[in-house]
Amino acid sequence: KSAEQALRAGQIIRRLRDFVARGESERRIESIAKIAEEASALALVGAKDQGVRTQFIFDEGSDLVLADKVQVQQVLLNLIRNAIEAMQDSATRHLTISAEATDGAVTVGVADTGSGIGPDMMNQLFQPFVTTKREGMGVGLSICRTIVEAHGGRIWAEPNPGGGTVFRFTLRSVSQEELSDAK
Repeated sequence: KSAEQALRAGQIIRRLRDFVARGESERRIESIAKIAEEASALALVGAKDQGVRTQFIFDEGSDLVLADKVQVQQVLLNLIRNAIEAMQDSATRHLTISAEATDGAVTVGVADTGSGIGPDMMNQLFQPFVTTKREGMGVGLSICRTIVEAHGGRIWAEPNPGGGTVFRFTLRSVSQEELSDAK
């Protein structure tokens, strides 16, 4: 039964990856702040009760991106939920969601003050069926990578200088000139 479920999960992931990779999505000019706000509203349910303090830091020049809103919200939802889980046993539970302009792109960050990720695991994080969770399937970060790469961006993780981990991903930014031309 376990083998059957693993095969079934693999097929689901392959289909989802193919779907996202083919570009069958609704990419539009969107506000990353609004995408993050909406994803956070769902992802942070109950987080305050767990003592998680959340901070949003958005550069003024980094708001507009070309993205499928629902797919990017799924990435943020997964990263935020993972961050909250990673902080369960931490005395300090600080979550920072950020966006900054970088060279024709917007870099979005989700930083936690959890236990962090060991160097061995850091290299495998985005592979299917690799997980640090007792109950995890190891598909969430793989799907996040597929979505981000289908948007022409990249996703990575690094140690948070204050302890914990920072996940970052890039999306194509939209300039004011491009916005004016689109109207």
